[in-house]
Amino acid sequence: MKKGIKFGVAGGLLLLGAITLSSCTASFCSPKDKAHMLYAFDFGVTAYYTNEDKPDEAIPLEGFNDVYYTAEYDNNQAVKKIVDSAIDQGYREPSIEYFIEMDRVVLDHALQESGITDTSNLGRDDIIDALDEYGYLKYYDTVNEKIKLWSNWDVYNQEVRQNIEVDQYPDADFLAFYKNQMNANIASYNSCIATTDGEYGYYGYGSDKTPIEIEGKDWGYAWKRGFLEGLLIYPIGWAIDGIVQGFVNLGMNPNNGGPQILAILFMTIIIRLIMMAITFKQTTGNTKMMELQPEIAKIQAKYPNNTKREKELMAMEMQKLYKKNKINPFTSILVMILQFPVFICVWGALSGSSWLSSGEFLGLRLSDSISSALFNGSNWVGPHPSAWTALVLFILMTAAQVCAMLLPQWIQKRNQKKVAKLGKNLTQKSQSNKMKWFTYIMLASIIFMGFFLASGMGVYWLIGAIMSIAQTLIMQAISNSRRTKKKKVGNK
Repeated sequence: MKKGIKFGVAGGLLLLGAITLSSCTASFCSPKDKAHMLYAFDFGVTAYYTNEDKPDEAIPLEGFNDVYYTAEYDNNQAVKKIVDSAIDQGYREPSIEYFIEMDRVVLDHALQESGITDTSNLGRDDIIDALDEYGYLKYYDTVNEKIKLWSNWDVYNQEVRQNIEVDQYPDADFLAFYKNQMNANIASYNSCIATTDGEYGYYGYGSDKTPIEIEGKDWGYAWKRGFLEGLLIYPIGWAIDGIVQGFVNLGMNPNNGGPQILAILFMTIIIRLIMMAITFKQTTGNTKMMELQPEIAKIQAKYPNNTKREKELMAMEMQKLYKKNKINPFTSILVMILQFPVFICVWGALSGSSWLSSGEFLGLRLSDSISSALFNGSNWVGPHPSAWTALVLFILMTAAQVCAMLLPQWIQKRNQKKVAKLGKNLTQKSQSNKMKWFTYIMLASIIFMGFFLASGMGVYWLIGAIMSIAQTLIMQAISNSRRTKKKKVGNK
């Protein structure tokens, strides 16, 4: 039992390692993409109003026509979280005046980039439009080709420092903490594979999440990211992009997630068919192995004890049986080696696709993880309660994975019942226990990871599991047909 547990844990760790390695493929996010992500988190603490909708505490914005503002940490959840965390860790509390002045500097540069010099006739909508278009320059330098991300933020900070009191400016520790926290906020985002410029995904904190501008990438850019990125990841991402765009051109709305889910479906079918063609020999070999179970059982029954000598003799007879039926038990290992980089690339392309991080299905954003949807209490109520969609998706994904992984064992167990019991075999029992533990641990690992996957990836795993079930049933039907033909030939 202990050996079985170790074997299963090793299998689970192997799977976790595969997922970890798959996340090590190069990110397609450019510095400009990341600057947009950063700005989605810190778009400032200043809220702008007109005279008609302003609250009583709003202050006129100097130099503008009919524009008022309020400024407080509650206007930006991400900044409030950073400030609260900094205070909890003993950093000196930054002044709100620092963030207000930073917002003013960002606005001035956004208007300057827009080519606007006279602000006296500008209203609130003009300010919002300028910030939406150029606010990301707070973190991105369009001139400096070598140092782009954060270089403008350092420049803006120098301007802010000159415009406020010394004691209002934060110390170096807080500024370093702010930068580290902001980098951590965007570290997990890598959905930047897009063929055309556009707004994709949902970025920011809490209810402030919003789509951002992602640059279109070409194949040359992909090759610069790495070999696998150019060879497989970008072509798969390009195909997903094309399929979604095709459905959008047919009139489907990408905001409801329909085109994205159909793209996942089509790509899963295409990839699985390719992999089935690659692994056909292995699958055929596995089918033959199932057909040989009666003969294998007879050989195992000849060596009921788990001694070294009996193991050697049984291995020799098994090798003869495999050779006679043209089965190579090591084919599966070779196929796994071949499948591994393909698995990494498929995972990288699906998780990196900008389109698959966009839209929502039945209220559930495809970019949100199943766990985040379930653990947020507000998602269980409202006109589009996404938690219920996430729960159904997780149940279906789990059930499909269980069936996909255990179905071969169920079929084998059913077939073995047809084989006469020839006595206990310790070796066979030991191997069977190891395989069971291996399967159970891998299954638990997959379900655990699926709980924290983006919902779009959960849909992919669901569709993939359904196709695995179909493949198993098809191969079993072929095996049954082959056995029936053999029986007819034998009877003749």
